[in-house]
Amino acid sequence: MYAIQDAKTQVIQAIKQAAPKGFVPVLEDLETPPDAQLGDVAFPCFTLAKKLKRNPHEIAVELAASIGPKGFIGEVKAVGPYVNVTYDTQMFGEAVMKEMQELGDEYGTSDVGEDKRIMVEFANLNSHKDVHIGHLRNLFVGQAVVNMLKATGYDVVPVAYINDLGLHVAKSVWCMKKYHEGEEVAEEDQIAFLRDVYVEANKKLEEQPALSAQVSDVFHYLEDGRGDEVALWKETRSWSIDYLKEVYTELGLTLSHWYFESEVIGKTKKIIEELITKGIVKESQGAWIVDLEEQKLGVNLLIKSDGRLLYNAKDLGLALKKEEDYHPTRSIYVVDERQSHALQQLFATLKLMGFERELQHLSYEFVTLEGGAMAARTGNVIRYEDLRDELLKEARQETLARHADWSKKKIEKVAQAVAFSAMRFGMLKQDTGKKIVFNLQEALSFEGYTGPYLLYTHARIQSLKKKAGRKKPTWTAKTLSAQSEHQLILALAQYPEVLFETAQKLQPAMLSQYLFHLAKTFSEFYASIPILAQEGAGLSERLALVRCVGSVLHHGLTVLGIETVDEM
Repeated sequence: MYAIQDAKTQVIQAIKQAAPKGFVPVLEDLETPPDAQLGDVAFPCFTLAKKLKRNPHEIAVELAASIGPKGFIGEVKAVGPYVNVTYDTQMFGEAVMKEMQELGDEYGTSDVGEDKRIMVEFANLNSHKDVHIGHLRNLFVGQAVVNMLKATGYDVVPVAYINDLGLHVAKSVWCMKKYHEGEEVAEEDQIAFLRDVYVEANKKLEEQPALSAQVSDVFHYLEDGRGDEVALWKETRSWSIDYLKEVYTELGLTLSHWYFESEVIGKTKKIIEELITKGIVKESQGAWIVDLEEQKLGVNLLIKSDGRLLYNAKDLGLALKKEEDYHPTRSIYVVDERQSHALQQLFATLKLMGFERELQHLSYEFVTLEGGAMAARTGNVIRYEDLRDELLKEARQETLARHADWSKKKIEKVAQAVAFSAMRFGMLKQDTGKKIVFNLQEALSFEGYTGPYLLYTHARIQSLKKKAGRKKPTWTAKTLSAQSEHQLILALAQYPEVLFETAQKLQPAMLSQYLFHLAKTFSEFYASIPILAQEGAGLSERLALVRCVGSVLHHGLTVLGIETVDEM
């Protein structure tokens, strides 16, 4: 049990002892006051007042008067219908800092997920296309979820499912063979060539819709593994996979396995044949469907009337393949909000098949530019590399302006950290249910709710530690009496709960918001307390407090996938 949980338990026990017999308060009753000046935790008296048919404020006054300082409980007061408690800074602070000292990098983690395997499917990009900023939210949310679940004890299997044989591939291969056959493409131009070919294919098909029959033929050739197009597909597919692996490595994605659409086609066809025999899949106007009208999900179209397998069909084969390979008790699909209906149909179909595993869709809204939504088919996107390079350029200039005496290598290291923190935090700080309008200058700012601001706070802490030299920290809190110190201790104590709740709700934004709050609280402490000017116990205890903040910031940023630096 962490100190924060022990403290809340003490509050609940004190309320229970002060309340009339038979009333049993629980931890879930406790709330956080809207203003830090009101206290650290609040107990609402509405339920008890209703039971006793009395005014909740009067009950709050009586309860507060009956509860005195004891253990972690410092001050108790009635605020309207609430009993508000402020923890004892010295006792509570010492407990928090000592457990942080003892647990080290394990502070905040838990074993709630022990012996439970969760598969997280994300990074499901398409071959024959490049990566753009609209994809980054998927990559960053997926990896953060993997890290959060691991931090809470789960056996996590992160996997990617690459769409390497969809209609977009058929369009690209068709266009290459029809308009670019025999054309030599330099290695450094391969991905740009594939991007341009896809845009070109869509333009020509819009101008001459009759050509779509040729694309359909190519699709069938690729699906059946026959024809001259297969060799072209394999060659260009390898370009794409190498490119994706390079990007995923650069972004620190820890994928355990890659699945490919082309590899599940055979399995999918067998599954559909079995489902036809069982009467789950039925023919409808030449197409093959699963009727989900009873579940109010309409019709799940698996095979079109032209015989083409759709994504929903292949997802069935993938689900069974993942089960055979890893046997996860729970599978999380990190897929954007626009695919919600398709995933509901998938889950419902799998249930009809007797597939009993827990399936969850972690949806997120898409990323837009200030000029509107992006579309790969028209080329209206900002490529990942262009965004990265622009962020790096700005970060280098900012770092060089601050540290003209630094080596080129050192400037580059810090610029990399700043640029990638801006990119990643910019995608993670927003609730997944809300759209992101990405603003480069805002993301790079060293002030406000940004990744660079958190990196700067961490670096400032490392600088303080360096200036302190050999002065040793003391893991007690006898001299920590300032309000800013109290709030910092409280924020540190809350980290285990935040990390746990973030992992349970699969919301990286919650952790992002907490880290920003911690950094702001530290800034207030830093501005109000002359840390290194102290002597004796005051200095050593504050150094311990500073170390604790640095440790939590580093751990939390690492969970988000953000690399810290010691100087900025």
